[in-house]
Amino acid sequence: MNKIQLCDKYKCTQCMACINVCPKKCIELIDTGEGFYIPQIDEKICVECSACIKACHRLSPIVDYQTPLKTLACWTKNDTDRRRSSSGGAFSVLARKVLSENGVVFGATMDTNLQVKHISIDNTDDIVKLQGSKYVQSYLGDTYKQVREFLRQERLVLFTGTPCQIGGLLTFLRKKYNNLITCDMVCHGVPSQRAFDVFCEKTNIKNTCQGVSFRFTAGWGFQLAREVESPIQSENPTSTHLTRKVVNPRDAWYMRAFNKGLMFNESCFSCAYTTPQRVSDFTMADYWGLGAETPFDYPTFRGVSMLLVNNLKAMDFINECPDLFYEERSLEEAIKGNHNLSHNSERLVGRDSFIQDMQVMEPRALVVKYGIKESLRDYLRLLKQWINSKRV
Repeated sequence: MNKIQLCDKYKCTQCMACINVCPKKCIELIDTGEGFYIPQIDEKICVECSACIKACHRLSPIVDYQTPLKTLACWTKNDTDRRRSSSGGAFSVLARKVLSENGVVFGATMDTNLQVKHISIDNTDDIVKLQGSKYVQSYLGDTYKQVREFLRQERLVLFTGTPCQIGGLLTFLRKKYNNLITCDMVCHGVPSQRAFDVFCEKTNIKNTCQGVSFRFTAGWGFQLAREVESPIQSENPTSTHLTRKVVNPRDAWYMRAFNKGLMFNESCFSCAYTTPQRVSDFTMADYWGLGAETPFDYPTFRGVSMLLVNNLKAMDFINECPDLFYEERSLEEAIKGNHNLSHNSERLVGRDSFIQDMQVMEPRALVVKYGIKESLRDYLRLLKQWINSKRV
């Protein structure tokens, strides 16, 4: 029997570090039945070198937990970037700084087939591909290998992702690189791509749009919408732009299931990174709860980013970003407003069966069974967002 034992479904985060590092290519991911995957070793090929164990951030972590040096409420001064962002657009400021130095930026994008995956960009025109929240687990593939190659070429690299994706990268690399900037997003948990695909099929979103946005980009807050390519009047007859078509709250049950944690990976409920001490250079989130105790004397309806500056390297970097407007706040305020900065998401009993049920049940029966029907509040949120959009 093979002595190498990798993560089970309660630990594996699908970072794919083990697959990327294996010299014999004897590891593959197998489906757990919910669209999440765990590694399986071909014992006939494995030579028990333990490279996979050493690369696993859940079994042999090489990360430093750092208490943030500064907590910032911030937004980009670039109005175009801010309109495209989920909150204040802090990511775009970091990305533009790295790209201005001939660097490379890694992050999650959604393609026209509504598949979420990590890609790299090396020009500012492509920043939009990485902007906006994606409430789906991003497929990493051989991303860690790509990052390592750019680092060895001495290119500046910004890698953004969930905290476990950062932990996976740092453990895969097994050494510190001064030319690597990491930024994690405060994470509630990740649904599988399969769960999102099922939702899109059940609600007739599939094949009707070029993308899906989960957030209100003309203001601040949750808003599920299809992104549809529409022609625009210009001298170029092929000119188009993306128009957002809001999904009726009745059909937007994916977001309510997300908020209840009904679709998360099992490993999310024992996350090693839901702590104020962070493993990345930067940590980013919406600044929920801003001004609840100490006044914040600026309008927030367009969205505000929370940015934790976790070490001196990040401090030096942010000091060279003049396009970022910020006010320093207390870490305690940020923690109060972002539950997953200090707590794991709760695993409800409904998680046992929701993913299987969503594949076979009619949507209306599903939302009744799991208590995720639309409410008056969902419609009022749309009204509030529409009003705010007129103020922008």
